[in-house]
Amino acid sequence: MSDKIDNKLNVSVVVCTRNAANTIIGCLQSIKENNPREIILVDANSTDGTKELAKPHVTKTVGEPGKGLAMARNYGLKYAKSKYICNVGPDNIVPANTLKYCIDYLNKNNYVGVSTQTIIKNANNSYLSYAMNLYKKARFYPGPRQVIGTPHLFVLDVLKKHGFDNKMTWSDDADICFRLSKMGYSFGIADVSVYEIGTEKLNSIIRRWSGYGLSDFEYYKKYSKQWKLKRKIMSFLHPLRAEFLGPLLSKRLKIKEKIKIFPFLILITAIRYTYWIKFAIKK
Repeated sequence: MSDKIDNKLNVSVVVCTRNAANTIIGCLQSIKENNPREIILVDANSTDGTKELAKPHVTKTVGEPGKGLAMARNYGLKYAKSKYICNVGPDNIVPANTLKYCIDYLNKNNYVGVSTQTIIKNANNSYLSYAMNLYKKARFYPGPRQVIGTPHLFVLDVLKKHGFDNKMTWSDDADICFRLSKMGYSFGIADVSVYEIGTEKLNSIIRRWSGYGLSDFEYYKKYSKQWKLKRKIMSFLHPLRAEFLGPLLSKRLKIKEKIKIFPFLILITAIRYTYWIKFAIKK
């Protein structure tokens, strides 16, 4: 199947939303500048007019019950009909030619999926946004990866065949990449950036890393019965290694930058472990 159909990129872009009225127009307009074959909006019962605002800018709108991102993405998979599928967040701005670059990067490296780097615009307006950009710089740089996150582009047929696990409400990316890697598929981060709209605040940091804590819990619950003790210990240590030690040891950050984000790294690591424990106790 060709990478183009009628001069459009042969890619279905899926945007999963819930009350994203403040950002959805800018997001969809940027996607349209990439000339995709179709844009599918998967909405979880928004009450702020998201669907109405998005309607003129999308090919299709699909409703879903709001039971997690994995289920929402499976709704998008159901209706996508292109060679590739790209999941984009409703707060993302996708620069022109980004999708084409990702397709070329995927084919050049024989990947089944690629993600982009992300940058918060105007990050200097807040310490948390500034620290987030440094954190991302340290962790999510171009090259092969075991797990990729959103925004990401996949070969549609592969993703459609195996799908997201609806029970993995926050760990959908890690789970699908783990299952596909066991089949011999590989992934990477492309040398291209997508922007995030907005400014990070304490509540948004807590919301994001509490979700990662849930992701840790879901992933451990699903797979730990197959693991030996060493692998279980590695799983428990993962947040510490990924969120704290990784950025501090990264050669991509200067010493001054590491000092500046030190409190941020303590914060996100603590939030992630706290919520992993909370979800484990609840269940």
